[in-house]
Amino acid sequence: MVTIFLAIIKLFFIIFLGFYLYRRKVLKEEALSFITTFVINISIPSLVFSNIITHFQPDKLPSPLIFIGLSIGIFLLGFILGVFFSFKIPQSIRREFITLTSFQNCGYLPMNIAVFLLSSPLRETFLTYIFLYILGFNILMWSIGTFLIFKRKEETFKMTSMFTPPILSTIISLGIVYLGLKEAIPSIILSPLKAIGETSFVLSMIILGAWLAKSRAKTYLYSLSVWRVAIVKLVLLPAVMFTIIIRNNLFSLIGMFIILESSMPSAASLPIVVSLRGGDSKFISCGVFLTHILGVVTVPFWIELFLRISNLKI
Repeated sequence: MVTIFLAIIKLFFIIFLGFYLYRRKVLKEEALSFITTFVINISIPSLVFSNIITHFQPDKLPSPLIFIGLSIGIFLLGFILGVFFSFKIPQSIRREFITLTSFQNCGYLPMNIAVFLLSSPLRETFLTYIFLYILGFNILMWSIGTFLIFKRKEETFKMTSMFTPPILSTIISLGIVYLGLKEAIPSIILSPLKAIGETSFVLSMIILGAWLAKSRAKTYLYSLSVWRVAIVKLVLLPAVMFTIIIRNNLFSLIGMFIILESSMPSAASLPIVVSLRGGDSKFISCGVFLTHILGVVTVPFWIELFLRISNLKI
């Protein structure tokens, strides 16, 4: 557990850097907006494309549909638990409560944990799992899922909301692989894309720290509602998934991937998503902040528990 704990602590040093720079106003809102846009629209798509083209082998890795199914399954479990435990939650923040339990930090944090924790080639395989998972997750968080939770009367769903740059990059790279055209992509293109993509690891943690610094709703920390979010998100949800893993003997890299995604804190970008939907972004920010702080302890616990039972060598 010490190794896993240290790996996550290293990540939180980078997160704290972003937190500190934003609070000290060294990293200003305009710069944060630019970095966020760069990561979402350029570096993450570059990382996805270069990694899938280089490492994804359809005959050796599970079908992308499995990971899309996992993203839907973990979302639905979080959603159901959120609805069930939202009793006695004030009506004004009930949708926000469900949102916090439904969406986890499925990309930034797992990517960096994989880099710090896993050795090659497991690292590259695990990153591919994450990118395939993000394909389904992003559609849910930025489109269908939050639309259903925050749907207003007479509001219609827009198909264009499903096609973000990371999703398009995943679809295009998978198409190239399945059509047998990946050998036609020259290294003069892949190498720069890989270099640009690798900036995602540090920049995403700095962004996460800055987003956490934007939370000023300190009074919410004393609310039972936000602590209930933490219990559902960091304890109950991974416990249910862990039980499913044991019953199905998923003691493999896939099993570790499932427990890692299930134990993640609430998605760091939820304050932006909820703000766009007209929700209470202050409560969301506080939930994101608390689950990330407590995740320093809970995430290593679940990973270590899985590794001890599975005897998986990483």
